[in-house]
Amino acid sequence: MTAGGGPAGKVLAVSSPALGHLYPMVPTLWALRAAGCDVRVAVPAYFARAVLQTGLAVLACTQPAAESVVVRDEDWTDEFTEDVRTLRRFARISEAMGPELAEIVASWRPDLVLSDQIDLAGRRTAAEAGVTYVEHRWGLSLPDRTRSMAAAQVFGDSWQDWPGLGRPAALTVDPCPPSFQIPGARPGVLTRYLPFNGPSLPPQWLASPPHGKARILVTFGTVWLEGGQQTALLDAAVNAALSAGAEVLVAADRTTVPRRVVERVRAVRWIPVGLAAHHCDLVIHHGGSGTTLSAMAAGTPQVLCPGSFDELDNARRLTELQAGVSVPGAAPEPDALLTQAVTDVLGHAEYRVEAERLRAEIAATPAPSVTAGIITELITPERSRHVYPHHARPA
Repeated sequence: MTAGGGPAGKVLAVSSPALGHLYPMVPTLWALRAAGCDVRVAVPAYFARAVLQTGLAVLACTQPAAESVVVRDEDWTDEFTEDVRTLRRFARISEAMGPELAEIVASWRPDLVLSDQIDLAGRRTAAEAGVTYVEHRWGLSLPDRTRSMAAAQVFGDSWQDWPGLGRPAALTVDPCPPSFQIPGARPGVLTRYLPFNGPSLPPQWLASPPHGKARILVTFGTVWLEGGQQTALLDAAVNAALSAGAEVLVAADRTTVPRRVVERVRAVRWIPVGLAAHHCDLVIHHGGSGTTLSAMAAGTPQVLCPGSFDELDNARRLTELQAGVSVPGAAPEPDALLTQAVTDVLGHAEYRVEAERLRAEIAATPAPSVTAGIITELITPERSRHVYPHHARPA
């Protein structure tokens, strides 16, 4: 807090509308709150509830009201790679948020803007307002080339003036353990990965180990099972876990899981992966960064079934480090492959040893409170008076 009793600074966080992009920033944002900063999170209106469930203050941009409002037909299919198409869809949302986000910055006058690594609205607004910008990764560093291609297709050449793309950000926060991070990634300020997987009430029996058998957590994140997608892969994962004689817990919205699966496992319910993984011998999942790093922070071996985007890189890196096994999510007959993968990981101690090494590496990384201290050093009354000449600040 300042001498006059006001906040240590105003931090505007901007998140692209995906839980896997928002959740990794939550520990940092709460650490900034604990350091005395006034923290508010700007997102599209349809994603505001996700922010409210983190306990943080939300600034809901009325546009876009839904992704379908701004995404164009060509954003789903054309000659570009799936990675670029995915990033371009998020770029469309950033474009739609732009005018209202600029109004928020002009009226609220933040001292610093922080956003995830594919958000363009935050970095664009920070560049245009002359406000300090901090980029926050959610895991592996994304290639600059694909990010800039997507930005160029939506915004033209203006992206070259934006921090974190055309010019360096004031700071990059990196929650990814160094030995897992992609070799050659731009260095960032390391922060301990603390799993935040949303609100949930875990079952009491989870803390007690199953009698004489392994416990396996199966989850395909918050997107894969929506609309009935990938239920065949879920079936195969459950079959593989049951064939090993394991107790099976499926972390998912029960309404997205077929009854044939619900009836065969110990439980189907949404549960924080970071918490559940501590009580499991193996996690089978899609390779999303949140699930990968949450299981890693628990020291639990993994079997990944990647489909696209950074899932493929997570699976490749985890396999290279021998902390897990990868089975292609698009494999035509995944049952045998998954059964073999589960048998291998449960039967070979080296997977657990490497998973524990990664857990120890994460635990030794500086806590978010340290990161918050580094970020707040970028906030000074002198700079704020320069950016907002008429913005009176307490002495």
